[in-house]
Amino acid sequence: MEKAGLDTLRKKAIADYQDNAIALVRDAVRVREMAREPLVMESFVVVIMLKGTATIYMEECEMRLSAGDIFMCRPNSILEKSMISMDLEIRAFVLSEEKVEDLLHETGMRWNFRITASNHEVLHAEEEEVRRLCMYYDLLNDKLNTPASQSKQPALDALFKALVYEFYDLRERESEDESLAPVNYSSGENIFRQFVRLLEDPRQPFVSVNDYATMLHVTPKYFSSVCKRLSGKTAGEIIRDEIIKQAKLLLRDNTLGIKQIAARLNFANQSHFGTYFHRYVGLSPQQFRQSSFN
Repeated sequence: MEKAGLDTLRKKAIADYQDNAIALVRDAVRVREMAREPLVMESFVVVIMLKGTATIYMEECEMRLSAGDIFMCRPNSILEKSMISMDLEIRAFVLSEEKVEDLLHETGMRWNFRITASNHEVLHAEEEEVRRLCMYYDLLNDKLNTPASQSKQPALDALFKALVYEFYDLRERESEDESLAPVNYSSGENIFRQFVRLLEDPRQPFVSVNDYATMLHVTPKYFSSVCKRLSGKTAGEIIRDEIIKQAKLLLRDNTLGIKQIAARLNFANQSHFGTYFHRYVGLSPQQFRQSSFN
């Protein structure tokens, strides 16, 4: 399965601008070519639909996009397949995890902004809002491609912050449970942030709810209540979903045996992994692997 992120875009040379933290993309033809095959997203991606339509399947969810829609996804998301119209026009921002962390910190935005991306949410912008977002794209592209100067970085920082506020304003309009005003992270939000980092750290094996709570120095009951309040899912559901997602990703890699995958996901043995996977997917790991390559 091909990977799609900053490194891939650099190799394919399709971005208007790219460095180690960000890429700006509008080449719809090359994007459509990349999306013909399943992709593993390696970076945060925000796509603004200007024209045309797209139907994408991400982790068994179908999303239909048209002009004015804004799609966000986070690293390690799996784009199963897509159907994209020939008249597609987009503006896309591809950001490293470090860049997203910096932006959220600098703007003081709630962690819920990142949850939007983790849920693959689709927002809708009005015509004037789309025009304004495109203006930010053009301004950033122009400034990023100019020679270094004393004012370049402060100007870029201001543009990026303003862009984050624009996206957050769109999210605020569609959700009554968040405030546009920047706030400090609550203790619960800080716990959830740390939990997400642990889940996404490839060096950290998956463990139980109780073990994560111990690592975060809170009780399991409080830990699960925080997860439910901020994400709509219990801690156990979040862990399960992440395990299944990673299992599907690994099963698509024919270089790994199922026993190796079971060990990597911290299962006691291959049989335990197979039982767990079948319970939530309805297929054995081997059946899922075979169906993925048919």
